Amino acid sequence: MSQRSMPHDAASWACPHGQDARRGCVACYQESVDPDPALSFWEVAAWFTTERPVPIRTLQDVHHHGRRFALDQPSTPLVYLLTGRARAHGGVQAVAGVIGFLLHNRHVVASFTVTEIRATSQSATGASATRQTDVWVRGA
Repeated sequence: MSQRSMPHDAASWACPHGQDARRGCVACYQESVDPDPALSFWEVAAWFTTERPVPIRTLQDVHHHGRRFALDQPSTPLVYLLTGRARAHGGVQAVAGVIGFLLHNRHVVASFTVTEIRATSQSATGASATRQTDVWVRGA
């Protein structure tokens, strides 16, 4: 779905565990540890803000996480980009799982506000497939 067709009500963002995907879900994140290979593969990008800077060492440690996650800081202070790959039933669950990484690792970021999200389905070879969710959310 594109932003133009994606409803902005809370029910449309509920992950299988009833959490708002834009705020993350630890259960979705934990399910991504050993995912079913039959599930769709998703590329997720989430921009978020924090009240305090994330230490450079933490940014580097996330790159070595080994789960296809990266945490970067664009040129804007206190704005960060979390990217990750996840197998999930749909884009909402993929978003919940990737953002759930932040909840699961509160030592990485104590508090955050997601400002924009993008989730794109990938084929088994890693090439982009038809976009099922390509959502840019402001002020989630």
